[in-house]
Amino acid sequence: MVRKTERKKFSMKSRLLIIVVMFIVINLVFYVGSEFSDESKSEKQIEQFNQSEDPPYPKFNPPSPSP
Repeated sequence: MVRKTERKKFSMKSRLLIIVVMFIVINLVFYVGSEFSDESKSEKQIEQFNQSEDPPYPKFNPPSPSP
């Protein structure tokens, strides 16, 4: 007697739910990885540097003419 290996197939709802959950998990992994990377920290520093009021190079920013 040879026994067939029976595999229970998931319903369509279960398959879609598994796909959605895996998609969310993968996105969270990439989001967390990009937030804590060195590049994101340096980008934040660059943004803060660009928003500072002091001009970084006074040589290239001549004073405005006085009246």
